[in-house]
Amino acid sequence: MLPVYDLELDKIDYKILETLWRDARTPFTEIGRDLGISDATVHIRVNKMINEGIIKGYTVMVGEEVLGRKVRGLILINVNPGFLEDVANQLVENDWVSAVYEIHGPNDLIMKVEACDLDEMRDLLLKIREIPNVVASELITVLKVWKENNSQITSRAVKTEKD
Repeated sequence: MLPVYDLELDKIDYKILETLWRDARTPFTEIGRDLGISDATVHIRVNKMINEGIIKGYTVMVGEEVLGRKVRGLILINVNPGFLEDVANQLVENDWVSAVYEIHGPNDLIMKVEACDLDEMRDLLLKIREIPNVVASELITVLKVWKENNSQITSRAVKTEKD
């Protein structure tokens, strides 16, 4: 189910989001200057988006290699019928899991994981197989990352009167 927001975003809001998505440290004075509005207006709009849950927080993205996690993988998981939510809730509690997605197809879940080496990745797979109601798992090892980032926010997402 998609979240419902009381706040309707306009082009200015999307431009603010796009700027903060590129660099969350951008000063409101700079954003305001670029958009032709005051920094106080930017501040008010950002606070409204925070209060509505549109902006969920600010984060630092660190390369996994810096943390010693040099092996990445996607793990496909099949679960006994009726237990998907239980299994997913157990998986999200683990630090080595960076994302869990429910999918439709031959598998039930996809997990994104990082490990220091193949031995640690093997240990992670064994832990997953120990979770009750996990029927099968399959590891897809990532050889090279070509692009990885959060969903990009652009002002193109807003329809104008001309559209």
